[in-house]
Amino acid sequence: MRRFAIILGILWAVHASAAEVSFQHDVWPVFKRHCIGCHSELKKKGGLRLDDVAALLKGGKTGPLFVAGKPADSLLIDEITGDEPDMPQDEAPLSRAKVKLLTDWIAQGAKIDGPPKSEVPSVVIPEFYTNAPAISSVTISPDGKLAAAACRSEVAIFNVEDDAVPRRLATDFDLINHVELSPDGQRLAVAGGSPQQFGGIIFFHPADGTRESVRRIGTDTLFKGNFAPDGQTIAVGGPTGAIYLVPVDEKAPVKSIELHSDWVTAVAYTGDGKELVSGSRDKTTKISSVEGMNLLRSVDESTEMINAVAADPLTAISGGNAKALIGYDFKQALVGVEVTGSGNGAQPVNNRAQYVRAFEAQTEAVMALATSGDRQLLAVATRAPEVRIYLTENRQRKITLANVPAPVLSVALNQDGSRLVLGSKSGVVQVWDTRTGKLIKSLTPVPVQRAVVVVK
Repeated sequence: MRRFAIILGILWAVHASAAEVSFQHDVWPVFKRHCIGCHSELKKKGGLRLDDVAALLKGGKTGPLFVAGKPADSLLIDEITGDEPDMPQDEAPLSRAKVKLLTDWIAQGAKIDGPPKSEVPSVVIPEFYTNAPAISSVTISPDGKLAAAACRSEVAIFNVEDDAVPRRLATDFDLINHVELSPDGQRLAVAGGSPQQFGGIIFFHPADGTRESVRRIGTDTLFKGNFAPDGQTIAVGGPTGAIYLVPVDEKAPVKSIELHSDWVTAVAYTGDGKELVSGSRDKTTKISSVEGMNLLRSVDESTEMINAVAADPLTAISGGNAKALIGYDFKQALVGVEVTGSGNGAQPVNNRAQYVRAFEAQTEAVMALATSGDRQLLAVATRAPEVRIYLTENRQRKITLANVPAPVLSVALNQDGSRLVLGSKSGVVQVWDTRTGKLIKSLTPVPVQRAVVVVK
């Protein structure tokens, strides 16, 4: 607990004069936004529920979540503070304001003034941000001249080759997890939603920012995905283990494939659009059929969750927290393979070594992958301050883009791979020339006006 002394000291110095904190109006919205995906009636990770008052007071398998009046002795504060907070898992740390709010609530006695409220809160997009929001996803046009970045609940679109102010496209999503321009660059898909409320995709016309169509899917946020080669459908991961195939046409039905036992964190189409590669928090990488809407192969199980997947002409590729980047030969993995079991329990009979095509070792957890439109290059972002670019034909490194703003959360390549755009946790977006290794553009795509602290 000593590692939290400085943070808690600062918070305790000001909590005495803090306004009364309401569980229902202040604390519950934080839980719902950042925690409810893992700690609810539908999913009680660690035996902990936050959407029920009695369960909240009871705590989880490790005991009570908080000690009323004693934030320094509370597991909740322990989990959300420090240099690398354990919670929220696989998300950006809570802001200082939210940490202070939860600390003040516990210090004031952790009073429950009403049950959790279930209505969908309105999304407020500020004119200016106090701190730059993390860039959860980026995309770039085939010609490399237009790029877009997901900034919490809005998308910023900007020209790569001039200094025009980015255009801001608002959504009603609490969080956007994926943005992608279609293969022809004429359509922009924005996927996300609001935790424990709804998932959704909005299709925009990037030229003028008008909406083409809106699709609502399920009751929770959607994750990363990929356009089909024809640009008429996008496949995205869902929170319940399903992949959703979502047509742009609002009259066309949304299809789903139940494949995983936990969040599907990323999905990628193969070049011919016939198969899908998916990775999950359940630590598996799977290949499924678009036409048959069924599992073809559970190709691997990692020791840690999978954060990103991709597909080149020869292999399915996945990477995650295990710091491994692995390719799986489609021909060897899918042809003539016997499988035992079905659904989530399907397992290959033959040896994994027959189809694994490993890349070089990665120094940190793999956060994002992207192939060029021609699928000749693969970009790999980890928690390290670099982006590596590989030739897909032989998995050899072509170039390393050094001194990027780590950790990078998202990368994208244009059609021929000559330009790469990256989005960082710090809120910075950069565009690089992959042929020369030179930085073309660096910006914070939304306006930030930091609060002025007056020291007396």
